[in-house]
Formats: sequence, structure tokens, C-alpha cells
Amino acid sequence: MAFLGVLVAAISGAVIWYWRFKMVREAGNEVIDSVERMRGAYKRGKLRKQAEAAPLASIADPAIAAVAFFFCLAKEKPMYLDAAKGVVRNRMKGIIRPGDMEEVLVFGEWASKNVTSPEDPIRRFRDLWIKMLDMQERQQLIGIAEEVAAAGDEKTKEQEYALQMLRRTLMN
Repeated sequence: MAFLGVLVAAISGAVIWYWRFKMVREAGNEVIDSVERMRGAYKRGKLRKQAEAAPLASIADPAIAAVAFFFCLAKEKPMYLDAAKGVVRNRMKGIIRPGDMEEVLVFGEWASKNVTSPEDPIRRFRDLWIKMLDMQERQQLIGIAEEVAAAGDEKTKEQEYALQMLRRTLMN
């Protein structure tokens, strides 16, 4: 009988220790899972930032770059966005093929959605515009930008600053 008691105590002890080790292992797995989730969230945030900049980074045509910039400029006065869109459509008629106009406008508006400041596209597209546009085309770009900024109402301070930066960048 004593042997049976010792056997039951040994089995009970083994079960209790097995349960404790199992709980420690589960706690360790939960810690590892939470660390992996944090790491994944960090990587997703990093990729999201890259994806936000990607639409502008993929633009290689100076006309499309100009349309994206015009929408960034027009976004400073959201209530007059439709008026600015009309200005862009009318002024870009001879520059962009009529069949591509709607697609370029939609892409430009989409690409400008995540841009926080109209100065960002100026910095991004400066080299492209300087390399691909002659002086007359640069002046035309500045003229269209001024019309877009003036669409609907007076220019905002942000728009004025962006236009000054554009003039300095393209004319120097």
C-alpha cells in the first residue's frame, strides 16, 4: 500500500510540474508573440511611410509632376479645389494629350493626397523640371501654379511661400 501511495504522489508531482512548465512555456510564447507584433507594427508603419511617398517617387514625366504639384498647391484651399481643378484642366490642354487628361488629373489628385506641404513636390521634382524643361516652359509652370493658387480666392500664406520657393528653384 505504501508503494501505491508513493506512486500516486510521484505521478501527481509529475503532473503538477508538467503543468507548471507548460504555463511557463505559454507565458514565454506570449512575450515572444507580443514582441513580434510590435516589430510587425513598426515595419508596417515604416512601409506605410514609404508607400505614401511612393506615388510621387514614381513620377518621371514633368507634366504629371506639375499636375501633382498643382493639386498639392490647391489642397491648401480645399473649398476651391474644383475651381483649381478646372484651371489645371484648361491650362494643361496643350501639354497633356486629351485622351490622357482625365487619368493624369485623377493620378495627380491621388498622388497629392498624402503630401503634407506643397514644398515637398518642389524639392522632389526640382531636378526633373530643371533637366527636362527649358526656361519658357518653367515660366509657364510658374504661371499655371500662380493661377491655381489664385483660384477662387486670395492666395494663402502657404501658397505664397510655395510659389516663392518654386520661382527661386526654377529661375536660379
